[in-house]
Amino acid sequence: MTLTSEQTERTGRDRRMLVRNEVGRRERDLEAADLVTKSAEKGLGRSDSAARYILLMGALFLIGLFGVRQANMALAPLLHDDARIERVAEVLASGRSWQTYDLNIETRHLRHRHIAGLDRTPYVAIMGASHWQEAHAELGRGVDLYNAHVHRDYYEDILGVSEMFVKHGRLPERLIISIRDNMFTKVEDRTDWLWVPVLDEYRAMAKRLGIPAHDHFTDPLKPRFQQTLSLPLLKANVRRWLKAPVQPGPSDRNGHATLDTLLPDGSIRWSMLHQEAFTPGRARGDALSFAYAKRDSPPLVHQPAVEAVDKMLEYLVAQGVDVYLAHPPFNPVYWDAVQNSPYSEGLKRIEGLTRDFASKYGLQIIGGFDPYPLGCRADQYIDGEHSNPECLQVIIDQFLKLDSQKRQYSRLRSD
Repeated sequence: MTLTSEQTERTGRDRRMLVRNEVGRRERDLEAADLVTKSAEKGLGRSDSAARYILLMGALFLIGLFGVRQANMALAPLLHDDARIERVAEVLASGRSWQTYDLNIETRHLRHRHIAGLDRTPYVAIMGASHWQEAHAELGRGVDLYNAHVHRDYYEDILGVSEMFVKHGRLPERLIISIRDNMFTKVEDRTDWLWVPVLDEYRAMAKRLGIPAHDHFTDPLKPRFQQTLSLPLLKANVRRWLKAPVQPGPSDRNGHATLDTLLPDGSIRWSMLHQEAFTPGRARGDALSFAYAKRDSPPLVHQPAVEAVDKMLEYLVAQGVDVYLAHPPFNPVYWDAVQNSPYSEGLKRIEGLTRDFASKYGLQIIGGFDPYPLGCRADQYIDGEHSNPECLQVIIDQFLKLDSQKRQYSRLRSD
């Protein structure tokens, strides 16, 4: 009774609710009542560990990507490393050659730095795609010829390479400008990104000309950057490096058994190994495969691109440059295979645009898509469109003949 009485007479301040609530309750009930339970505390520890693990894995992944990028840049510097490209341009401008594994290189930055380093203004320069890559200075027959080709040129390149010459005070008296099938393709319709590195020069020339220009690449990661993160590319680069009997570098020679050569005149010379691989059977197979892929795909013509080239030609003529428009000839095998197709009809449209340019500005047209009038043979090609110097000499000779006639006429007028 005393106990009962003591319990009933307790005042409110004597109540120990917390203790009373704890007494006799199961552990899981206690944990359910807590804001942070023992199991939750253990979970928090696991979450911290998981977060640290994720951060560690993320860091290792980024370090791995950085390693892949650095390795690809080191093993293929003429494609990825601007500093090395500039070094090569300095060597070429000094009159020496540079020997490299292959021609998978970034030609536009190389071209810009090469032109910037020239110690003279060439008499004539060739602007075009890799159709011209084997047009050596000797084809000029004593005339100072510089080969300013880039890989797979588009209309931005006519503006961009012209800007390189203008910016560095090296604009030649004569320019041979190649007009090829896909030159006027709209940016969104292209399947490659080789044109991207010339954007700055293209935009600068567009500003000179007072015409609109696209000023960005839509992909947030530049393709050239993405390429450096490629594991398959790294594997190929490592394999090539391990198998190569000699490493790339400067040279006083104009050819090599296993390395392709970049010449100081802007052209290239294939290695003996590559030349042996360019068999007639391989060239024919490549030409036919290319032709069948192209037959039903006529060249696309973006009108702003046509207008940009038109303005560029107007500017060059106003600067006193004698411009020659050229069509690089196709392999006869390819040419025959695309006849009577939508593609061949598209080529006629490109030829028509070229005639319009020539008529408007009083320009000469040399070369031609059709190889037969030029006498270019199938055995002079390594694929559907890249010919050797023997075929290119025919086009250069056309230029030399017309230019000689113009100079003779000028001398007669001055007398």
